[in-house]
Amino acid sequence: MTHLTSARSMRGDDPMGSVLSTVGAEVISEIARSRALLAFDFDGTLAPIVADRHAAAMRGETRALFRAAALLYPCAVISGRTRADVAARVDGVPLVAVVGCHGAEPGFGPLDRALVRRAASWLPELEAGLRGCEGVEIEDKRFGIAIHYRMARSWPDAERRALAAASALAGATVFRGRAVVNVLPQEALTKGDAIASLCERLGARAAVYVGDDRTDEDAFRSEAVAVSIGIGEARDSAAAHRLPEQSHVDDLLRALVRARMEQDGRGTRWEGLVRAMRPFPGAGGSPLVSERPAGHR
Repeated sequence: MTHLTSARSMRGDDPMGSVLSTVGAEVISEIARSRALLAFDFDGTLAPIVADRHAAAMRGETRALFRAAALLYPCAVISGRTRADVAARVDGVPLVAVVGCHGAEPGFGPLDRALVRRAASWLPELEAGLRGCEGVEIEDKRFGIAIHYRMARSWPDAERRALAAASALAGATVFRGRAVVNVLPQEALTKGDAIASLCERLGARAAVYVGDDRTDEDAFRSEAVAVSIGIGEARDSAAAHRLPEQSHVDDLLRALVRARMEQDGRGTRWEGLVRAMRPFPGAGGSPLVSERPAGHR
């Protein structure tokens, strides 16, 4: 088996490069041996896409599996949401970092307040440019701005107007997501930057990144990411491996937990660890055992 740093090119005979294929199983074993940093997007990856973004949440089984994985590997979430928003949705998972706003709002080190001032200065211009555009919502993320149009009657028309208004902003990087146009200062850190910085801080030799959207392509192309895993079909994606759909993230997490436990000689006990991470009935969502990142060596 090649080293993890060479795994980005391993797709096997599966045209989708499924990480759940035979070749994918070899990659997962190498991830377990390397104890790589595991980094995940949130919406569409750890949690299903929903019509109301405020209602997004992990399934109970995903949360239990993610808790177990975070005890065995250094794990991080890198989301387009604000850091406070996504941190609340992964509360109780022992993560090494939660990064918001597509990498612009890191979970460590000093924050660049100049980015906040720049994004705030764009709000009046966007509000004027999108006035009267029904179903479009401008979200102030402090370090950037999101123009949501999921509730618009015509998505193509709403996206066109959002792109036109955002592209007129001085010093802005504009990129599309799922029913959203994102606007960040040109000097803002990206998801790829965030992963590289985390690897350096943690001493991790390589990282795994799992995402589902065009906004994840920067992370897939990062030199720090040895294993890139996209969700769903995407012909032009830089992701070397794929999961068929969002629900299969549970299979990936389960495979990662089992592989790490087998490396430690505790392979038969991995299911017990996952069970222990499920909420205890009547305990307000608390797991059966205390959560501590004991596996981070």
